[in-house]
Amino acid sequence: MNRTPVLVALFAAATFAGSALADCDHEAMHARMHGGGEQMAAMHAKHLAKLHDKLKLTAQQEPAWKAFTDKAKPDLAKRQAAREELSKLATPARLDRMLALMKEGEARMAEHAAAVKEFYAQLTPEQQKLFDDHAMPRLGAAKRAMHGHKDHMEHMNHMEHMDKAAPAATPAK
Repeated sequence: MNRTPVLVALFAAATFAGSALADCDHEAMHARMHGGGEQMAAMHAKHLAKLHDKLKLTAQQEPAWKAFTDKAKPDLAKRQAAREELSKLATPARLDRMLALMKEGEARMAEHAAAVKEFYAQLTPEQQKLFDDHAMPRLGAAKRAMHGHKDHMEHMNHMEHMDKAAPAATPAK
């Protein structure tokens, strides 16, 4: 009997589950590092304000900008509630809920993509170039950010193993 397809399926499932869990942990770590939801919302608003200034929108483009930014707001309270919910579930239920959250995320991404395309169509070619350069990080920037996250996680794992490997200090008599 050829077990290769079964092993490949199990590996894929484990990888998928691990990456989904890593995403949740990364988001929580990001919130802790950057002061939680309020600070993330402030950073998002600041980024949009800078982008707005760079685009130098006309009065006719402002309604499209408002529609775009209204649709682009992240729902930080919902994300926090989902993290809290996941922490209370047993592993099988957690995985089922994570799959449902991923489907919801895909639907939100489709809505976001539609909003971006609708706004993008209102821009001049020069503004489109500025939007391309400043609205979303390029793959290289995302890879560098994830590389930094990976280095941080490796450091944390190393420190955890060092703590476990170090002999317990004996109190002085």
